[in-house]
Amino acid sequence: MHDTIHTKTPGGALRRHAAAASLTLIVTALPVALATPASASAGDCTNYLAGQGYSVGSGVRKACLVGSSPGGEVGFGICRTELVDLGVKGDDASSACDLA
Repeated sequence: MHDTIHTKTPGGALRRHAAAASLTLIVTALPVALATPASASAGDCTNYLAGQGYSVGSGVRKACLVGSSPGGEVGFGICRTELVDLGVKGDDASSACDLA
């Protein structure tokens, strides 16, 4: 037995199929659009600081982890503030948090 969709308006089924296809595209594309770049990580942040001669301890790792978390500018600001509080120069902190 086959179910058939009867519509009262011409093109109704086509509009429903187009709407379903659009919704499917949005649902599958949304996680990709919200994801952080693959190159950004807390490890990049800590590696940068180690390369600049800073000691990388738990405080630096924590700051870089916050910087790599979703949150954009808020995460960046917290990361930078924590690193500067730990003695990292402002420019180095900014560069490291950009990598996080």
